[in-house]
Order: sequence, then C-alpha cells, then structure tokens
Amino acid sequence: MADLILIPQISIHPDRICFFNEIQWIGTRKYSGDLETGESLKQIKFDHLLKSKRTAEGKISDIARRKMSKAIDYLLLMANEKKVQSRHTGRQVAFKIAFITLTLPSVQQHEDSEIKSKCLNQFLIEIKKFYHVRNYIWRAEKQKNGNIHFHIICDKFIPWSEIRDRWNRIVNKLGYVDRYREEVKRFHSGGFKVRTDLLHQWSEQKQIIAYNKGVANDWNSPNSTDIHSVRKIINIKAYLSKYMTKNEMMNPETGEIEQFEHVVKGRIWGCNQELSDIKGARMILDNETNDQLKSAIDKSQCKQYHGDYFSVFYLNFETLPKFGASAIFKQFCEYLVQQFNYSFQPYLSS
Repeated sequence: MADLILIPQISIHPDRICFFNEIQWIGTRKYSGDLETGESLKQIKFDHLLKSKRTAEGKISDIARRKMSKAIDYLLLMANEKKVQSRHTGRQVAFKIAFITLTLPSVQQHEDSEIKSKCLNQFLIEIKKFYHVRNYIWRAEKQKNGNIHFHIICDKFIPWSEIRDRWNRIVNKLGYVDRYREEVKRFHSGGFKVRTDLLHQWSEQKQIIAYNKGVANDWNSPNSTDIHSVRKIINIKAYLSKYMTKNEMMNPETGEIEQFEHVVKGRIWGCNQELSDIKGARMILDNETNDQLKSAIDKSQCKQYHGDYFSVFYLNFETLPKFGASAIFKQFCEYLVQQFNYSFQPYLSS
C-alpha cells in the first residue's frame, strides 16, 4: 500500500514561472514524475518506449524547440552588453551576441557526421579556447544544393576575418578550400567571367571586386562565413528562436517558404553543457512563497497559461522585486551563480 503526496513547487526562468506538483509515494513506490511537463498522474508502462524508433528526420521537434528556446533565453540573459569598435566607422558600438553562419566553400564530399565531428566540433573547441566563449547554441541545416551549413549563437565578439580564416583552415583538413580554388581557377581560366546565375543577388561590379581579391590571395580565402547583425532587431529573442528552430527555408528568388528538400543526418542542434536541459531555479511553494507569487501575478497582470497539471505565468524575473516577490527573485539569482557561475549585477547591489 502506498500514499500519494503532491508537493507544490515552482520553477523560475528568465521570462516565466511554472507551477507544478512533484509526486512522491510513501510506501511502495509506483511512479514519480514531474508535472511541469504535463505528465499523467496514472501509473505508466514503459515497454513501448523500448521498441520506439524515434528519429528527428532532420527536423526540430516540439520538445527540441522548447529546449532551444529556453537555452536562447539563458544565453541572452548572461550575454552582457559590451562595446566593440566598428570596422566601418571606427566608432564604439553596442554588442551583445554573435550570430554566425558557417558553410562549405565547395561541394560536400563527406558524411554529415564527419563534418560535424571534424569541423564543427573543432571550431567550437577553438572559439572556447581562444575567445573564451562560454555559452553557445548551434543548428545544422542543409542548403538547397545539399551542402550542410551551421548557424551558431555565442556570447563573445569574434572579428569576422578571424572567424573566416579559422573556419577555412579547419574545413581544408578535408580539402574543401583546395577544391574551391581548383573550381574557381577552372571557371576563370580565361580571365574574369561573370556568374549570370547569381546576378539577382550578386552584381557584376561586386563579382569583379571579389575576383580581384581572390586573385590576390590565390583563392585561399573563400567567403564561407557570415556574421548576421542583430543590433537593430527589437525582439531579438523571438527572432533567434524562430530562426534557429524553423523547419523550412525561404526561396531567395520567390520569397516563398519551402520545406527542406535535403535533411541533416544525425544530430541537428546542440549547446554547451550548462545550457542543455535547463531545469530553472526550484522552490517549494510554502505560504510565504505562495503570497509572493500571488502578489507578482496580481500586480503585473501577466499572461498566463493553465494546463491540466501545471500553470505558467509569464513574468520577467527582473521585475519580481518591484511586484513584491524578492525571495523568488533572489532564489533565481542564486541559481544563476550555482548553475552558470553568473552573477546578476542588480542582485549584488541590492
């Protein structure tokens, strides 16, 4: 015989607080679950999972989308704004995160898994070592030509030229820059020749400039990387979440959304260990915590979502002290220190 005990708890995240019940059995243990994800209270049989052949098939699942969105929340929170010098104007400009795209400069010759293990992994190791990148998220996609490419969000500024040089050196271990050089020299064997198929997005004048630069460096520095500017984007969290979790692509010629014709084999996204499977700060909902949560909900008039076994209150954690929930606020700040070794400055000064 066993007695069921429900322990009311909250988990605190940068932009929301989740209420749920933790299940404990006193006596013979039948099942213990976490209702934050909406699991059933009924005893569950797990046999069917052993026979499961789940595969992402190159797409981001709903579960992965939620995990990525949560990782982006925390990355943006801990990416302190800093000043860097603009290479165009020489002025100091505000910088928060880097949004990088890495492509192959020539036709893909290797399996997706080999490129991820030998190229992407090496790139991540090097930016952590040489630029002290702590938090990052990557996403693998296929281009229309079937080549794999990667989007990376990280919390440090890295000069674009250094990103390109580093990535080209890494992918050339598999011969991609050498093959690019051979292909371009063969195409321009009789001197400059315009790429008419690219004129809609790459003017002839710009092609001539690129050609002259290529000749000067013997075609050793292909344009295999890109840095996306996010300075002028108002809702950067929504933009990054949509961009990194999409399961379709836009046709540059028609502007229409298309499903991916090619899919990435194997893992299609990842992040550093600290950002993976984040649980958030946890608190048992005693009388004091309950009063503070109720005060914050009432005063903020926040958006809410109520499921069968959990509720979500969309509150920015920075506003919690203003709404009378200082203990919940401090619990989350202590979680940031313990989990990420990150100190939220307003908390230190309070």
